[in-house]
Amino acid sequence: MRFKRILAVSIIFILLCPAVVHADDPYSNYTYDFWGTPVPTPAAYVPEMIVDGVSLGIEPFNKPSDLFVGPDNKIYVADSGNNRIVVMNDDWKLVRIISSFNKEGSKDSFKNPSGLFVTQDGDLYVADTDNSRIVHLDADGKFVREIGRPVSEIIPDDFKYYPTALVVDKAQRIYIVALGCNQGLIELDSEGDFVGYTGASKVKFNMVDYVWKMIATDEQREKMTNFVPTEYNNINIDNDGFIYVTTSGVSLEDIDYAISTRSKDDRYAPIRKLNPTGTDVLRRNGYFPPVGDIVFRSRGYAEAGNSQFYDVCIDDSGIYSVLDKKKGRIFTYDVDGNLLYIFGGIGNRKGNFRDPVAVDVIGDNYAVLDFNLNQITVFRPTDYGRLVKEAVELHLTGRYDESAARWEQVLKYNANCELAYVGMGKAYLRKDEFRLAMKYFKLGNKRDYYSKAFDLYRQEVIGDNFGLVVLAIIVLYIGSRILKRIRTGKKARIKAMGKVEA
Repeated sequence: MRFKRILAVSIIFILLCPAVVHADDPYSNYTYDFWGTPVPTPAAYVPEMIVDGVSLGIEPFNKPSDLFVGPDNKIYVADSGNNRIVVMNDDWKLVRIISSFNKEGSKDSFKNPSGLFVTQDGDLYVADTDNSRIVHLDADGKFVREIGRPVSEIIPDDFKYYPTALVVDKAQRIYIVALGCNQGLIELDSEGDFVGYTGASKVKFNMVDYVWKMIATDEQREKMTNFVPTEYNNINIDNDGFIYVTTSGVSLEDIDYAISTRSKDDRYAPIRKLNPTGTDVLRRNGYFPPVGDIVFRSRGYAEAGNSQFYDVCIDDSGIYSVLDKKKGRIFTYDVDGNLLYIFGGIGNRKGNFRDPVAVDVIGDNYAVLDFNLNQITVFRPTDYGRLVKEAVELHLTGRYDESAARWEQVLKYNANCELAYVGMGKAYLRKDEFRLAMKYFKLGNKRDYYSKAFDLYRQEVIGDNFGLVVLAIIVLYIGSRILKRIRTGKKARIKAMGKVEA
């Protein structure tokens, strides 16, 4: 019955999507409630401007693959088809173009540069894919060093090394995503020497397939799926040194399982957060795990199937946004894995994409790079989007009264925002106002937090009335003893009267 209800509401929502889109919004604005039903919401982000080669006064971009916002808010674009790096300032004005560099007295250049990373010192690392190397340049674009194919006994001699994305941590360790590498991330030390693989995804083990492989012929084994980890497609790192990785290799069946069971298992996760040991520590405490769309068509449509995560960016507060390459949407989550808002889409209007490949945050705005359209779309927050973000950030910094006030304003824009009720409940819970917290957790369908608030409220009631409870117990005890003595005396008198009459 519940499934039929969700299905019916979902079909109605899909049919009515054009009606809930504002005239200025080129995509549907929605989120998901506790039951997995799509719920229309106000727009959180809207397109502000388009940046391309023409607007910069240079040759048009050609198949750009990556975009990175540096610590000084300079924007770097890996213009892969033109074999160059384009650098802009935060006003989206051209700073410089790096198409070649002086390497040990001779001119060198890139060949299909696909990934970028800029350190706090402004040093630029480029995944020079078709040259099978990492190029390290200083803040002025001057050559520092080249890091070639990693060398180790555990790396096969026939391994084709094509680095596509990378990050550098505060200890100058380098973590690389490479095509065809399903052992995890390639980790190099500060000198560029191979350390090992880290963060390999767990393999979903199937006992039936394993037994069959034991008895199958060599030819049959070759045709069977190997038990190998999923290959990562992108990487980023936050201020605390945690590495975020995305993959599009999780199957539709596994995504369906994660949604239907609300699984927190990282074997079914298209995004992971790795600690220094390579262990996934991403919180998945929202209504559903962070997998993108919860309701989607199975087949027969251009956007059929599950979301396919391709890039991730993290702001200073830990809020992270993931790019769905297949459907052109950006899903934004808080540190607990609660879905905050969704924006973007595939199409031909401003704010739509053809083939989005990279997303990054610059101040309060987002920038999305399109491989096919050869342009960057810049999105700015609406009042609604700004309020949601501020409410989350205020709570994280311990300013609970201000956080609750923001959530109240959010509810004026969207009375169906369960996240706002949960946010207010958390604020009141932190302030030890447990009864109010229970009220808002109930409105937000946050059952685990409601139970926590109820348990604390029960302890508070007992603690506040402990004296009365003890007094009541004493009175009941004394009263029961007196009543018992009265009953005993009465029985004795009745018995004595019976003997006298006899």
